Amino acid sequence: MAGDNEATEVDKRDIALLRALEGLSRAFEWVPEDKLLERLPMDYSELATRLEKLDSLGLIDYRYIPTYQTYAARMKERAYDTLALWDMKKHDVYERLGTIIGEGKEATIVNAKDPEDEWVAIKLHRYHAPEFRRIKKTLAYAAVKVRGEELRVDDHRIDVPRAKAQVEMKVLQRLHSKGFPVPGPRAINRHAVAMDMIEGHAPGIPAPLLAKIKVKNPEEALEVILEDYREIVLEGHYVHGDFSEHNILVTPDGELYYVDWPQAVPIEHPSAPKLCYRDLKNVIEHFRRKYRIRVPDPKEVYDEIADDLQSLMEEKKEEYERHKKAAERTLERFEESVERVEGKREGRKAGPTEDEEDRVPGGGDGGG
Repeated sequence: MAGDNEATEVDKRDIALLRALEGLSRAFEWVPEDKLLERLPMDYSELATRLEKLDSLGLIDYRYIPTYQTYAARMKERAYDTLALWDMKKHDVYERLGTIIGEGKEATIVNAKDPEDEWVAIKLHRYHAPEFRRIKKTLAYAAVKVRGEELRVDDHRIDVPRAKAQVEMKVLQRLHSKGFPVPGPRAINRHAVAMDMIEGHAPGIPAPLLAKIKVKNPEEALEVILEDYREIVLEGHYVHGDFSEHNILVTPDGELYYVDWPQAVPIEHPSAPKLCYRDLKNVIEHFRRKYRIRVPDPKEVYDEIADDLQSLMEEKKEEYERHKKAAERTLERFEESVERVEGKREGRKAGPTEDEEDRVPGGGDGGG
């Protein structure tokens, strides 16, 4: 991920080069130098120097491609991070980038200070194969609904992170506007979502997860969580889809906030009832195991909202049918993209390809 030190090494012309590379990456897996020169107001010497620089920073791969008989470049994950963070700073979403405060296979979260000196959390979504396999059908539908149209899936990369970001932003906007305890959404750019920081005891550090602490009154906490979840489903019209003690924050004064919404499912989707029941069961089982208290039966809790949920699903049936075909096409294209890109990754794991053996030399006199 691009941090403060790295950001100081990237200037406006580097960003212009990354933007051109991003655009051309929709048509090329490896973007030839001549295609970049057509897009940019710089000569070959400057282009090659900047490509070598970006390669050394770990933002791109830049090497000789025998198939093209020329040097070419390919963006890496950190390049998309750099563009998203650069654009967020340009639009005053934040003023000073901080440090990584959460990192996993599905997302990286950094803190930052906004122009009013308030802390912001910026979540950079990632592609993670096991997660994708678990949520691909509902993600395709939710993303299509958010955009109101079929997603375009680029030929040479998996743009699941952008779809996840769009879904999370939409859910946060809806739930926050209705007064539910979720982080306030601030901005979205590519695969990055900026939101209010739910702080813990230390400035710039998020409140701890329910999984990491012991609440003083677990019976009351569970009651609040179940009621909040019921209202989110029936009034917010979303099922979380991965609800557990690992995405509930507890502030120092005991307030509860619900986070991590990229896999959220609109209630009209056929998977909503099953996911709703699983969400309720997960959190109830956590309290039973950790606190050894009497807890309600998950099925009985679900049954209390099942009729209302089914009624809402029936009301929204036409809406589901309207987006269904586009979601199916988007899912097919997601899967094709994943198969294509992961197939290339598997090929690289078997050993260096001819392309990979021809790393860009330090002097870099690769043809113009």
